[in-house]
Amino acid sequence: MRLFAALVPPAEAVVEMAAALACPAPAGWRKVDPATWHVTLVFHGEAEPMVVAAALDEAAGTPAPRLRIDGTGAFPGVHFARIVAEPVDALHALVTAVGGDPAGFVPHLTVMRRRGRARLEPPVQLPRLSGPWWQVDEVVLMASERRPEGPVYAVVHRVPLAVR
Repeated sequence: MRLFAALVPPAEAVVEMAAALACPAPAGWRKVDPATWHVTLVFHGEAEPMVVAAALDEAAGTPAPRLRIDGTGAFPGVHFARIVAEPVDALHALVTAVGGDPAGFVPHLTVMRRRGRARLEPPVQLPRLSGPWWQVDEVVLMASERRPEGPVYAVVHRVPLAVR
């Protein structure tokens, strides 16, 4: 089973950002369903859920950062909403606690993916995004299943964090 640890934004932040992105996807791109938006902390790949869950339980009680959407960015074939944290050290400590590498971590919500492998020019221009702050209170372990219409995610474990 393909697994990853993530943070899920609250509904009010998702609704606000989805409204800001209400325009249709440009040709060659598909929007990611806002109901599936998440901030991936670490990708575990093919793994046994209970083994990964037990390891993630070690992160229980880690101080929780506050997050918000502030800006946009892109990776090859992906456009995203940039995530900022307060304090940023708390987010980096959380990434480390769940087995990730904060040095290579780019906190984001993927909002659009390229269809197929064709190179598309010019690049997509997303509107300036800025959303409300929200308090993280848990890390979720999610399973990912690839489907033609896009991945399907399911929460398989939850780890509570220390909220200040």
